[in-house]
Amino acid sequence: MVAVSALAAALAWGMPVGAAGDGRLAVGPRPSITGQVRVVTRSSRRLASAGAYPGRTVTIAPDHDPSELANVVVFVEAPPVPSAPMTAVIRQIDEEFVPHLVAITAGSIVEFPNDDMLFHNVFSLSRTAVFDLGRYPRGRSKSREFAEPGIVKVYCHLHSHMSALIRVFDHPYFAIPDAEGRFAIAGLAPGAHKVVAWHERVGNVTAIVSVTPGEPVDLSFLLPIAEDE
Repeated sequence: MVAVSALAAALAWGMPVGAAGDGRLAVGPRPSITGQVRVVTRSSRRLASAGAYPGRTVTIAPDHDPSELANVVVFVEAPPVPSAPMTAVIRQIDEEFVPHLVAITAGSIVEFPNDDMLFHNVFSLSRTAVFDLGRYPRGRSKSREFAEPGIVKVYCHLHSHMSALIRVFDHPYFAIPDAEGRFAIAGLAPGAHKVVAWHERVGNVTAIVSVTPGEPVDLSFLLPIAEDE
């Protein structure tokens, strides 16, 4: 197993590119790369003391945070490959976008149904895709096609605390880990590949691996998230 870390490290298996409507991918036969992602948080706590160590900060041991696995995408840096379009769904529930992250191929459509008892207005000013879907009420849904690869940051004009991310790829070599952090990516050409695990608050954690037909590579990623209390 090849271990990859950035301050701390981790592991999991997974899902290759396939079909899921929320940007997650179904496991395919004989994946070329499998692995596990572990997300850990390292928080610091400032003690309220005027004693010998005023303002002292204590670092708390890192804890695994499985809730953040859905906000990770693992992908291979690869040249463009014609890929089937997908349909993903980002719902608006309790003034949140659910899920927070989807990963899709270029040319895919993302639907934005409103499940709240109030209006929402989905928009983005990202270079990859600039759009404004306008105000619409509960029970309505609007959608948009995403033709260009890149990162799209999505917000609501009416609720500034709402945000979501869309990762658009011009190839099919990506996966969002499952609830246990496992992932798999299938169909890679033999040879060396750069594999990236990405989280919006961590950035890229990378590994260089060599893939041989019939011999899947097993990767381990650890993504540390610093949280101040």
